[in-house]
Amino acid sequence: MRHARLLLIALAACALALVPATNASAYYAVAGSGSFTTTLGALTVPTISSATAATGGTVALSWASAGGPGENSYSVTRDGGAPGGNCPSAGEPKTEVTSCTDERLEPGTYVYKVTAKYRSWTAVSATKSATVTVGPAARFTLSVASSTPSAGATDNLTITAVDKAGGTVTTYAGEKSLTFSGAETIGTNVPVVVNASGTAVAFGTPTTINFTNGVAAVASSKNGVMKLYKAGPAAISVSDGTIESEVDPTVTVAPLAMSKLVLSAANATPAVGAEDALTTTATDTYGNVATAYTGSHSLVYSGPVASPSGTGPTVTDKSGTEVAIGTATPTEFTQGVATVSGKANGVLRLYKAAAANVKVTEGSISSATVTITATPGIAAALKLAAATTTPVAGATDNLTTTALDAYGNTATSYTGSHSLTFSGPEASPSKTSATVSNSSGTATNIGTATALSFASGVATVSSTTNGVFKAARSGATTLSATDGSISTASALSLTVSAGTASNFAWSTPTISAGTLGSPCLFTCTVTALGNSGTFTAKLAVTDALGNVVSNVGSSRTATVSATGGTITGGSLTIASTGLAESTATFTYKAPSSGSFTNTITATKTGSSTYANATATVSK
Repeated sequence: MRHARLLLIALAACALALVPATNASAYYAVAGSGSFTTTLGALTVPTISSATAATGGTVALSWASAGGPGENSYSVTRDGGAPGGNCPSAGEPKTEVTSCTDERLEPGTYVYKVTAKYRSWTAVSATKSATVTVGPAARFTLSVASSTPSAGATDNLTITAVDKAGGTVTTYAGEKSLTFSGAETIGTNVPVVVNASGTAVAFGTPTTINFTNGVAAVASSKNGVMKLYKAGPAAISVSDGTIESEVDPTVTVAPLAMSKLVLSAANATPAVGAEDALTTTATDTYGNVATAYTGSHSLVYSGPVASPSGTGPTVTDKSGTEVAIGTATPTEFTQGVATVSGKANGVLRLYKAAAANVKVTEGSISSATVTITATPGIAAALKLAAATTTPVAGATDNLTTTALDAYGNTATSYTGSHSLTFSGPEASPSKTSATVSNSSGTATNIGTATALSFASGVATVSSTTNGVFKAARSGATTLSATDGSISTASALSLTVSAGTASNFAWSTPTISAGTLGSPCLFTCTVTALGNSGTFTAKLAVTDALGNVVSNVGSSRTATVSATGGTITGGSLTIASTGLAESTATFTYKAPSSGSFTNTITATKTGSSTYANATATVSK
């Protein structure tokens, strides 16, 4: 048996020596110690039948099977290295494949080999070359039909997919999702590109664009129609998420003609009478500055009104002349904008402290209103108002005292306690003074400093405090006030009426000698009258303060008597209409000798409803 095994080994060695050198190595196996079986085949060299380059950077390879005793695996090398695409590599060979496609190849010539392997046998093909002329898409070139479109106008885009060398990649075809950028929104107007189905899609949003042979071009107002609205330069870019345009075309959008006016103010809360610079801008329908709107234009400003004192608001024209609001105002525009220069071309002055809705108009075109609220100035005067300008003597009449600025607006900064001195109304015939209550409720005589509390420039009555006025003398009068620095510009005119009839009073008394006391009204004192001296007077019906009442209605009669001396004309009749005075006078005559003290009394005839009047005369 040992000799038999040696013989078989020798035969196998001879057979191996007879295999041609161009074929792969043979393979055999020894089966068992008593006998053996040999398997002998050939792994032929694979042949690359084609290496076809295509636009887009691909090479399609095909090779013939190497044959052999079993399944073979294959791998491909490109220029000695690993290929791309679905081609097998030495690290990852594939079984029984005879074709593959290499991808992402830049322009150039590439050399390929295919290696077949069966167990430990290998066979390598001869080389095969392929030349790529157009590589894969590396970027977009983007062009526009117009680099100076008008705002809102259509501008057709052309987008081409190219390789690194600039060759058109015709295999970049079909619908692609692109995103455009580089243009800005103005107002609510966003830049758009119309997609392949005709829908306008905003910049920054994926937009479906159809490519044919590497080029996307506008067709029937679809597939790349761009509209920009914001005037000025915009560098337009496009990307599919992998490649993008590298040289972005600059589009300079031109504004349309003026269709709107926009007004703004440097200060939304100027002080009354202060300068406030207005800017008027001409814009197109989208809000772009209409730069072609230039030169002098006649504008009319409106909205503000005159101050309480009658001072009207103004705007300066281009020469600096103050023009009344509501009057045509020549205004100079430069490239769509009118701005203040020095004190000319739009300096606004408001005099009423209030919100004013200001707008500007040229012809049929008006701006939106701009709210400007003028703030009041410092206190320059006081103003008095009364609950009634026809008060009754002795009755309460509530005053409102207001601090005004130079233009008659309420000076709201005049606040807290201020000491005012009122003047004008006279004391009553009974010598009772007119009064104004202070902030504590104390009635203060006219002519005396009176503390009032102001809130935002106004002092108002609260219950019986802070400005309750009581007149004393009936008739026409005026009321003024001052704090020592500012005063009422115009006195408050009042007509005071007498109160309720309540008293008899002496009217126009005269004496022949001696001294007549003052007042000589409800009571009267006459001293040093002398013997046979006289006291002569009329009789009147008055209110409690001594003001003569009027129109008492039916006639009233009175009797004048004395405790000594003599009375002449002592029966008096009071007029029923007009002033309630007797038309006649009475005369008291003192005794002709000796000292005396006598009392004269006026009493209503019949039931008495008026208090008596008395006079004491003496020597």
